[in-house]
Amino acid sequence: MSRQVHLVLAVVTAPPGRLLLVHRPGEMPPAVLPGGRPQDKESPGATAERGCREETGVEIRAGRQLGRFNHDGIATIYVAARPVHEVDPEEIPESVRAGWYLHDQVDMVLPDLWAPVRLHLEKTIRRR
Repeated sequence: MSRQVHLVLAVVTAPPGRLLLVHRPGEMPPAVLPGGRPQDKESPGATAERGCREETGVEIRAGRQLGRFNHDGIATIYVAARPVHEVDPEEIPESVRAGWYLHDQVDMVLPDLWAPVRLHLEKTIRRR
């Protein structure tokens, strides 16, 4: 199995306890973390920043890697991140198909979220 990273996903959290997700109407799961495939010699943090900007229009600053998960031959790195600028959840254009989700909403749309990512969310966007 290749050690190559095939996907980098940004776990973007912002006050007051929200997570940025990309909507996927009619698909399962109905929302996913923003991100993308790394370009040549691009770091996971740079991939997370670029992928999030392209998919959501939100500029982020990548933080620490939360871990690497291999499933069905796809190596995925999860990167914690925060928006560069203060965000208002209502400011994301509808055409971008992205939105800010509260903790309980994340549980509904991503019930099988990888355990280390879920633990990170428990620490950063605790239930209210």
